[in-house]
Amino acid sequence: MTPSPPTIPSWRLLWLAFTLIAGSAGATDTAYLGEARDEKGDLVYTERHTVRSGAQGVVDSLTEYLAPDGSLIATLRSDYSRSVALPTYVFEDLRRDYREGLRWQDGGYLVFHQTGSAPEKTAPLRRDSGVFSCQGWHYYLIDNLGLLEKDNITLNLVLPSELRPYAFVVKRLAADQSRISAELSLRNWLLRQFAPKMLLEYDREKRRLLEFRGVSNIQTKTGERQEVTIRYKYADE
Repeated sequence: MTPSPPTIPSWRLLWLAFTLIAGSAGATDTAYLGEARDEKGDLVYTERHTVRSGAQGVVDSLTEYLAPDGSLIATLRSDYSRSVALPTYVFEDLRRDYREGLRWQDGGYLVFHQTGSAPEKTAPLRRDSGVFSCQGWHYYLIDNLGLLEKDNITLNLVLPSELRPYAFVVKRLAADQSRISAELSLRNWLLRQFAPKMLLEYDREKRRLLEFRGVSNIQTKTGERQEVTIRYKYADE
């Protein structure tokens, strides 16, 4: 009987891929990983982020979502060339054959989502001032971490599934010299009772996200929403 090859933990394989990406990319490219676990502590997926930056800041980014076995289950491609706060993007869930995002079309922003071969649902973005899409709010907070120490800061976040932005309130949770954490929740008090909160923790000095807790944009295999804790790992750690 032919002996089976040794099994390499999927996390180590991902770190190998991470190293290859960071090493082969240009000096302005960065890559990092996020490990998403459910309330039981079980790994449900891994995020592999690749971010390309230029003289004016982030240019574009790719997030690949990998199942525990390493298979690709979703992608998120963002383009910040028009606006870092309001990037155009496409999120695709390969298991559900679902896509959503924001695109620039006919001189304006268009929010969209689509499942399978069903007709695409779209709506124009009525306003773009003070509105954030996709990971735009994340980069905004990184550049303005001091805002997390103030209460009742409002971020208007585009939700493609609803075809419009919703107002979220940022509330400080804790802060010290090295880290700062905050909570994002819907401003509407009625909707807030039914909508989960997002908890964020940032590294002050290195200006990067350390942990996210909240509802994931990746659903379970059966198509249900799931809450996860994602801890991020960077190449210099």
